[in-house]
Amino acid sequence: METGTLREDAKQLLQVAYERRVKGMGDVTQVDLAAGAEPRGLSLDSSRLTALVDFMEVARWVEEDMFTRDASSRHPRRITTRGLEVLREG
Repeated sequence: METGTLREDAKQLLQVAYERRVKGMGDVTQVDLAAGAEPRGLSLDSSRLTALVDFMEVARWVEEDMFTRDASSRHPRRITTRGLEVLREG
């Protein structure tokens, strides 16, 4: 994966995860960032993926969903209003 700025890489990861979730389930607020990582060439245990998720949480694009866990015991993230605004930036 060619890396750009942290913000741009995070935005691309969020876009891929969001599009995959919407395609499979319709309009949703939950995103599976791990599912978005694979097409971006990121492994689930990479430090880059961790940094991108941390960036998205600090920027308040996503927040941890404490009420839902997936099979890997990771918490899915809920996309925030700010995260949706970032995706609409184009």
